[in-house]
Amino acid sequence: MIEEVYMPKFGMTMTEGKIIKWLKKEGDYVEKDEPLVEIETEKLVNSLDANASGVVEEILYPEGETLAITTVIAKINTDKTAGAVSAPKEEAQNITAKTDKLILEKRPYLGLRKTIGDRMKESLANSPQGTMTTRADMTGVFELKKSLADKGQKVGVTDIMVKIVGLALEKNPILNAAIVDDEIILYKSVNLGVAMGTEKALFVPVIHNVQEKNLLQISAEVKELSQKIKENRLSPEDMTGGTFTFNNMGLLDVDIVTAIINPPEAAILTIGITRKEVVVEEDNSTSIRPLTTLSLSADHAVMDGVPVISFLSDIKEIMKNPGIYLNI
Repeated sequence: MIEEVYMPKFGMTMTEGKIIKWLKKEGDYVEKDEPLVEIETEKLVNSLDANASGVVEEILYPEGETLAITTVIAKINTDKTAGAVSAPKEEAQNITAKTDKLILEKRPYLGLRKTIGDRMKESLANSPQGTMTTRADMTGVFELKKSLADKGQKVGVTDIMVKIVGLALEKNPILNAAIVDDEIILYKSVNLGVAMGTEKALFVPVIHNVQEKNLLQISAEVKELSQKIKENRLSPEDMTGGTFTFNNMGLLDVDIVTAIINPPEAAILTIGITRKEVVVEEDNSTSIRPLTTLSLSADHAVMDGVPVISFLSDIKEIMKNPGIYLNI
């Protein structure tokens, strides 16, 4: 019996997918629910599992082909099982080139890695980007986090900063913008992409309408999206519709990041590691405070430096006493 394998629909908005890599070749045996092929849609690469056990009778389309959903892409012969042997995996070899450079490993530049690379090159090619940095006091953020923890509400620094950034974007809408068809569009909806790094890649799931959500709702969404990434359940809908991106590098030993804008957005904000530093107060006394660095990359086709400075200043002002601004 022949079982047909179809181009799947991984998300509600998906209309087509790209074959990135066949994990089996014709003649290989495959178990039901064993990964058969990697499919790319938007920025996501998902593994499609075999829908039956048997021998891969025919692969109808090569790697790199983009096809509409429900297209038959392969056929599995469920009658052919005995004696089938899976294809051996290629092992990386140390190869000495003429230049005497020893190769540790070769990795294909395709799929998710290539998609990210292409988007970043597109971003730099199409928008004149510049980065501004400033120092910010994290005392108020840490105090709010502890205050909520004392009440049994586990909220992270990223959660608090997402809401703070949302408030600052409402006051500075030129940063919550994009160039579309030769028009600068300023968005009322604050759809904040939150960068989440893994060993595989950097994902930027989107929290929609931050301006309408309280801190606890945002915290729950951040946790849910993070769990989806760990379980490989992130959908195209989770990754689309962003108007601004926030990247928290606070857990890493990094102070300043010149981030690349996620097109078609007009800006991206990165927060660096927090360090305890000696600060000279207004009365010339000294104190030790937790300070971090805010780095904002902006598209100068959309805005000049003044709105960027205003935006960063508003964030720093809210960070001084975030509980008041967040109505907590």
